Formats: sequence, C-alpha cells, structure tokens
Amino acid sequence: MQRIAILFLAGAAIIILSVNCSKSGSKTSGSTTTAGNNDSILLNLGNNIILPSYQALATAVNSLDSSIDDFNTSPNTTKLTNIQVLFKNAYLAWQSASEYDYLGPASTNQPVLSALNVWPTNNTLIDSNVSVNNDNVNTFANTAAKGFPALDYLLFSAGGNTLANYTTDAEAAHRSSYLAAVSADIKTEVNAVLTGWSASGGNYINTFVTGEGNSVSSSLGLLINSMDEDFEILKNDRLGIPLGLIPVGVTSPVLPKEVEAYYSGISAQLALAQLKAVQGIFLGNSGKGNGLGLVTYLTNAGVKYNGGLLSDTIKTAFTLDVTDLQAVPDPLSQTIQSNPASVQAAFTVSQKLVALLKTDMPSALGVLITYGDNDGD
Repeated sequence: MQRIAILFLAGAAIIILSVNCSKSGSKTSGSTTTAGNNDSILLNLGNNIILPSYQALATAVNSLDSSIDDFNTSPNTTKLTNIQVLFKNAYLAWQSASEYDYLGPASTNQPVLSALNVWPTNNTLIDSNVSVNNDNVNTFANTAAKGFPALDYLLFSAGGNTLANYTTDAEAAHRSSYLAAVSADIKTEVNAVLTGWSASGGNYINTFVTGEGNSVSSSLGLLINSMDEDFEILKNDRLGIPLGLIPVGVTSPVLPKEVEAYYSGISAQLALAQLKAVQGIFLGNSGKGNGLGLVTYLTNAGVKYNGGLLSDTIKTAFTLDVTDLQAVPDPLSQTIQSNPASVQAAFTVSQKLVALLKTDMPSALGVLITYGDNDGD
C-alpha cells in the first residue's frame, strides 16, 4: 500500500514524498523523493555548505600560493614554516570540498578537480621532473606528481634539510620552480571551480538549487552519488589499503606509505575532516548553524530501519565513526603499525556507514547509484 504526503518545509519549498509501507521483517521502507524548485534543503546545502566550502578552499590555496611565491623570492626558515602551516590548512580545506568532486564544475572542468589529490605521490617522477626542469604538471604522465600529495613531498620529505633543498642544493632553483608550478596549478583549478559555482560566474549554484527530482541527473541524485563515491575513498584508500584490508579477501601486510599525507603526517586529521564534512551534508549543518540536509528527506518520509528510523541509524553511525577516528593519532603511518586495532575500528564503522549511505539511503529516496566499485563494501 502506498501513502502520499505533502510536506511544507522552511520557507516556501514543498517536498512530495511517496512512501511504500514496509513489510514485516524488511529493513527499509521504500520511498521516492521529489525536490521542488527552490527546495529549502538544496538551498541550504548549496548556499550554506557547498559554496562556503569552495570559498574557504580558494582562500586557503590562494594564501598558500602567495606565500610560496614569497618563499621562493628569499627562502628562510620562518617562511618555510609558514608555508608548511598554510599547506596543512589548505589540505584540510580540501577535505570539506572533495565531496563535490563528481558533480558540477569539479567534474566537467578539465582537468577534473579530483586529480589534485592522487596519492601516494610518485616521488621518483617528481625528482625526475625537477632534475630536467619540467614544470608541466598537467599531463597524464604527471597525474601522480601534482596536487596536494606533490606539495606534501616537496615541503616535508627532507625533514630538517628541507630549507637546503631550496637554497644550497644543486637542484634548488628547479625545485623552487616546480613547487611554484604545483601550487599555481592547484590555485588555478580550485578558483575555476569556485567561479563555475558562483552566481557571478557559471552560476552552477542556480542549477543545483533548482535541480528537482531524484533522477540520476537531479541535484539530489548527483549529490548522493558524488558524496558516496568520495566517502568510499575514506574507507578504502585512507584506511583500508594502508591497513592491508583492501582488496577484500586478500591478505596483505600493513602499507604505511600508502596513507594520505605520508610526509606531513596529518593523515588522520584529513580523514576526520572529510568524515565531518560528509556528516555535515547529511545533517545540513554549516557555519551558520543547523539547517536542512539529506536527513530531512528521510525524517519527513519516516523511513524505517530495523524497527527504528533510518535517519536515526545513520546519525548514530556518523557519531560512532567520528568518535573512532578521533581516537586515531597521527601520524597514521605509525599508528597502523603500533596500534592497528584502533584504525581497524574506524574502518569497520566506516564500512557500515558506507552501506547505509550507498544502499539504504538511496533506496529509500529512489536515487540510483551509478558509480561502481569491486571492494565488497
């Protein structure tokens, strides 16, 4: 049996929910959601979460790029320390915007924005590029020699000898040039995506907030697919691969050098920042306070899960995952060797959360997941 409910949310938005009554013993009641024009949920997500995330990222990378230019003009210890701090700030800001890598300008601009965070970086290729003074980072061959992982290597791999790499080393001038090229590329790509979203630029924000429905091409469909795909990177690449748990069914030793930000040692911080960003999308929370998020669709539909509400189940899973990741100290590369159980606890909860976000929530909202993986979730 099917019941139809018309719900009025904050403002003038209307959401029409079609909910199938669940059968006894089933986990989730089925539902489809149609988001109307100027849907308040999309307005909150677009204007208060997505745009500010890109703005914060652009501010961070612009500041980093200016500081690198200043450092290259007259390198010293103070300036090096400053750009290392700004790098970490920019990398953390990236984690709050990467959830949108697979929709809108981030996915249609060339090169795609996700290419700014391909790790582990190819340090041998970077050294080769520096040696021959090849600053053309935007070639297919240099995909693993650009972006944030390349800066991680260039700014931290030499430890106490980093300043010498840019002053007295035989390749100092070439290395400075490569550092500037990698940073400038990040700045260019991030600002281009922000412009694409901005009302004064490509105005994708308007496309997003008026993208009604739950089809593959709707804003809801695109957002859930992009967010879920990005979150699987946390489970698989940030945690599973370094732990030796991915691919599933293959017994592997821990792989500490496979962690993100191996050289700067902020891997766990980055993973936690990404998790909290995904949680913010679900809850609708932003710098302006608690708003409307994906949870609103589920709550208003009353979607059931194991006798309770699916929305509450996902909220609890997020809380548990945040708690577990907060208990994982950096550098992650050392923790997976000294205390792998703490990292595996975070991985296990993330694995459960992926299933909820990728299977149960989309099914309840009538959204088709179009990306694929073969890790067994």
